[in-house]
Formats: sequence, structure tokens, C-alpha cells
Amino acid sequence: MVKNDWPILDRWWPERDQWSRPKYGLMLLMLFLVLGALPYGLINRFSAWRGVSSLKVEIGLDWDLPFVPWMVIPYYSFYLYFPIAAWIGASEKHRHHGLLFFQRLVVSAWVAFALFLIFPVEIELRSQAYGAEGFFGLLMSALHEADAPYNAWPSIHVLLSILVVFFVRFVGQENGTWTMPLAIVAWTSCALLVASTALIKQHYVFDGISGIALAFGLWYGWIRPALN
Repeated sequence: MVKNDWPILDRWWPERDQWSRPKYGLMLLMLFLVLGALPYGLINRFSAWRGVSSLKVEIGLDWDLPFVPWMVIPYYSFYLYFPIAAWIGASEKHRHHGLLFFQRLVVSAWVAFALFLIFPVEIELRSQAYGAEGFFGLLMSALHEADAPYNAWPSIHVLLSILVVFFVRFVGQENGTWTMPLAIVAWTSCALLVASTALIKQHYVFDGISGIALAFGLWYGWIRPALN
């Protein structure tokens, strides 16, 4: 049996394996929202209040890339990854995998949070994010109001979305359902999300590259070995 990183959950919810799939999936999702999403927001606001930028990670390409308003859609798709992963991880066959993955997904986010606090970087690209109209303009305005231009590297969008796709692939391969068409859809969607971080001027290129590197390192060095 795959181990549980947080034995306290065995005391809180000892009968969780008897729960329905929606209830178990909601538990996984709430673990991430409380321990991952909430700290992100608090750190983002703290960094904006502190107003410190300790590194210069921008390159010329960051300013040369065009602003592509429609790419805000792939950027927002990030918020669908976690319900999907929770539903897959709540299947009766993979509940232990799902719990362990979400625990390590949260810790992976904490690694990024530590870097946000130790090496804060202000993202100065938003001056180029203009001209979006209609629905795309509304989404960009909502994004700028909700997310201060900090929490730069590694991009949390890039880091966590890649980890979720790796987990979906892992379960699909275990079940024999990971087909080539599914792989193309999943990785293309993820690639668009990764590209969107730079093309809507929300992140520097370095943020995406560091997010990719951290995702691969954590998956192959720490998460996948535990799932196996």
C-alpha cells in the first residue's frame, strides 16, 4: 500500500476509503485549496506590500514577445487541473495514489512559495498587456486585480499543471487508458498554458523555464518513486 505522508489524516478521517468518489475527491481538492491556494494568495499580497525585488531575471525576449489576449483562456484553464486530478485520484483503485499525489503537490507548491519569499521578483511586463477587449479584456482585468505582479519564479502555473498531467498520465498508464490522442490533447493543453504565462505578460520566460525544471525534478526524483 502506498504510504500516507500525513498520518494525522488517519486519525481525522479513518474511514475515508469508504467515502463516495465525489466526497473523497472534494477532500483532496479542499486539501489543496486550504494548504496550497490560500498560502499563495497570502504570500502574493505580502510580497506586494513588501515591494522588494531581489533578482533581475528578465531577458530581451520577455519584452520582444507579443501580447496575445486570447492566451488568457489557456492561462485560466489552470483552475480546471485540480478538480480533474482530484476526481481521478478519488477513483476506488487509485485513492492512495491520489492522496499521496495531492500531499506532494501541496509540498511542491510550498517549495515555490519559499522561493517567492526568499527571492522576490516584481514582474514589470504588465505595461505591455494592453489592448484586450471584450471577454478577453474582462478576464485580464480580473486577473490583474486578483494577482499582484509578484510570485514570479518558478511559475506556479507551470509547475503544478505539469505535475497534474504527469499524475493523469501515471493513472492512465496504470489503467491502460493513456492513449496517443489523450496524450496529445493533455500535453498540447499544458503547452498552451505554459506559453500563456509569457504571452499575456504575466511571467518572465525564466519563470516558465524554472517551473518546468522544478516540475520534472520533483516528479521523477520524489513523487513518481513514491507512487510506484
